[in-house]
Amino acid sequence: MNARRYRPEVAEADAGGPDRLRSAAAHLEGEGKAVRRQCVRLVGEALGAGASLEPSLETLADAVEWVHLGSLIHDDLLDDAATRRGKPSVHVRWDHKVAVLAGDLVISRAARAMAGLGLPILTVRLAEVLGDLCEGELVQDDQRWDAGVDRDAYLERIRLKTSGPFELACEGAAILSGAPTEITAACRRLGFHLGRLFQMVDDVLDYGVTSEALAKPAGRDLADGLLTLPALAVIEDEVLGASLRRKMEEGRFPEMADVVSALVHPRVVARVEAALAVEAEGVHQALHGLPDGAARDALVRLVSDLGQRAERACRALAA
Repeated sequence: MNARRYRPEVAEADAGGPDRLRSAAAHLEGEGKAVRRQCVRLVGEALGAGASLEPSLETLADAVEWVHLGSLIHDDLLDDAATRRGKPSVHVRWDHKVAVLAGDLVISRAARAMAGLGLPILTVRLAEVLGDLCEGELVQDDQRWDAGVDRDAYLERIRLKTSGPFELACEGAAILSGAPTEITAACRRLGFHLGRLFQMVDDVLDYGVTSEALAKPAGRDLADGLLTLPALAVIEDEVLGASLRRKMEEGRFPEMADVVSALVHPRVVARVEAALAVEAEGVHQALHGLPDGAARDALVRLVSDLGQRAERACRALAA
């Protein structure tokens, strides 16, 4: 499957719309890491999908990337985020109405592409993922500035907001490849854990790297009232988190300095690493359901790369 991230034949179907809407929809195209696209390709290769299935796998990859892209456009608008991938967000570059419609347009491409594959189960799964993204956005709002958010609540939030597209990529590739039920289920679990791991690493990076490296403002999560893995790892520590818990009981939400000062402590770092290891182990267990070969090895390397990004973030904190 080639690395093309934008399908001109689909774009032509939007040709009747205003130029600014098409430009807004394409504003962030090709700027991300396309990790979900890699998952489609690698799972398909691991399950022996031949050349005849390559167009279908590419269509699935396009659909998953469009779901992700549309959700980013909407997320930036809802969160009033000024930048994305080193560029002005769509609602900043154009306006709020254009951002809403551009996100809808991109997601409509995903729905059309998925329906074109002719497998109702994939269309159902797409709808489920979109529903989870909507629910996750409101769950995230409910958790803002909530000092009572714990690890389980955090994990549920990232499941809703991040795991779905990864599940759709991995499970969808297995379905298209004609894999048996048990392997398809393993691929869905692969996406579930890979999505959570991806988000947890991103949350660690939010504390440990610069805004330039992130292509978004560093420390944004806590500033927006969201407790993520690093902050929770500090709060959960019986000694280091004591003063922070007292502040929270008094109704004062953590500040960046409260968290960063304790985050480099070995016990807290170990707690973060343990949480990442749990998700990485979930990925590896799911990968046992895939045949040995270069594609599965590449998926293992993908997990390793995520872990190395988190380690670099922790080292940056201590520097």
